[in-house]
Amino acid sequence: MTLFVFLFLNLFKPVLSISFTNIKEAKGSLYVGVYKSEADFMKEEKACLKKIIPVTATGNLDLDVSELAPGTYAVSCFHDINGNGKLDTNFLGIPSEPYGFSNNARPKLRAPNWSETKFEVKTGGSRISIRLEKW
Repeated sequence: MTLFVFLFLNLFKPVLSISFTNIKEAKGSLYVGVYKSEADFMKEEKACLKKIIPVTATGNLDLDVSELAPGTYAVSCFHDINGNGKLDTNFLGIPSEPYGFSNNARPKLRAPNWSETKFEVKTGGSRISIRLEKW
């Protein structure tokens, strides 16, 4: 009975489908962080889910995430084109590799905040799209 309940509940986990768009180079990896709270947002070590996805084609890259419970989340990502494992920036600290956030939040002179990037993962699942851009 316990195994049945476990399998049944896992069949109905919500899925967050993320489409990353505007990928211009077919190399490197896409680093994705999913955050559960405003206090944790943009703190890599506090991400409730981290994914590193090899980029092998230009255009779009799709990711289905089933590890999340229904609730409020935010996503940040960057395309590590040169493969050094970090988001490269110029001498002013401005990103020199493509990046993006949920809700396509893109304030110019600061990083986006939680309220600009948060969205709901519903019981039946949710779908979002994040456009990667350079600054």
